[in-house]
Amino acid sequence: MALTVLSACSSTPSETPEEAPQSDVTLTVSRWAGPQADAQQQLLDQYSEETGVTIRFDAIDFGQLKQKQTLNMSTATGEYDLIYVPEAWVGEYTEAGFLTDLTGFVADEDLTGADWNYGDFNQGGLDVYSRDGSLFALPYFVQTPLVVFDEVALEAAGFDAPATWDEILEVAKHFKEEGTGIALPFRQGSAIVNIMAVLLAGNDADFFDSNGALDLTNPKVVETVAFIEELSLYGLAGSNGWHWDETTKAIQFGQAPIGITTSGLFTALEDPAESNVAGQLGYAPIPFAEEPAGLLQAWGWAVPADSENPEEAFKLGAWLTSQVALKEMGTIDPSFISFRESLYTDADLTANAPWLPTVQEALAKGVTVPLQPNAPALIDALSVALSGVVTNGDDPGAVLQGVQDTLASQFE
Repeated sequence: MALTVLSACSSTPSETPEEAPQSDVTLTVSRWAGPQADAQQQLLDQYSEETGVTIRFDAIDFGQLKQKQTLNMSTATGEYDLIYVPEAWVGEYTEAGFLTDLTGFVADEDLTGADWNYGDFNQGGLDVYSRDGSLFALPYFVQTPLVVFDEVALEAAGFDAPATWDEILEVAKHFKEEGTGIALPFRQGSAIVNIMAVLLAGNDADFFDSNGALDLTNPKVVETVAFIEELSLYGLAGSNGWHWDETTKAIQFGQAPIGITTSGLFTALEDPAESNVAGQLGYAPIPFAEEPAGLLQAWGWAVPADSENPEEAFKLGAWLTSQVALKEMGTIDPSFISFRESLYTDADLTANAPWLPTVQEALAKGVTVPLQPNAPALIDALSVALSGVVTNGDDPGAVLQGVQDTLASQFE
């Protein structure tokens, strides 16, 4: 890893280890454990060398992360200075008063460094972490599903990259008639609801009306689910019971010429040692009726309100979200996608992550699954309803009416 390059180009003043200032500041960082955390440890070590700040890294299993963060912030222990927060938790955390308002910090060049460039952040990422005009976390990492296709197979069949609903139906039908079909993660669960969220946005629709009331019987919502049903007719055998992993493997081994999967699994598709189609894949946003859209499955860096070192914690967060540090993470792990617009077309990154320009296109209209306090009940109900549509042929309008009748009162 080119840590010397990172040191030379950091968004904060950088010095040799001999010249680095001494500091009595200790910061504790909370995030989930895993390969991304292992790579990040190297960057944190680099930051310590540059600044003299001691960093304690509390990387724990994802299943325990929220519980531990909530326990510490709710009792104001001051244990954490910087925490890793997904889009699904930020509303709860801000409502509880757990997070520091970063709005003033991002405008302070003494804290961000002169070259930090706030305007380079994807607007959708900033919106996810904002409440009532205030920013509560720095957007850092995003995953989003895309259409992945074998360019050789599509070209041989006379197709370009499918963009609209009609185009992908035509492609999927052709390959189904040829004996394969499209690989779809339509098993009952979160993936199919994720895809519904993107399809709704691409059809200029939403789960809710302009007043925030549940709006599942809106004709555009019904139309969207009817499209899901039609697409499922051309799925590779069994894929209506698949999740992301199975869909990825079908593309990876050449069993499906086209499919929908999520960006966190793309590196296996482009690895010649693991993939039968490496180097011949194309990427496209989820098909749309009106305009492209993408899903914001995001993580950001937030400063707890009880941190004893809020400015120093923010400095670390700003350094981690600088172009240089984020490019280093993308170099270490090509599946790491940041919220920096400038990095989506960076030639060094796109050489190993050819999907990045497509991610930028999709996230120009980035949306999330519902994030309201009662959202888990809605997501579970939609998961069951959509599964019935794609596996049993249940009527889209009827199943959506059923969910609407059951849950509307929880979203008034």
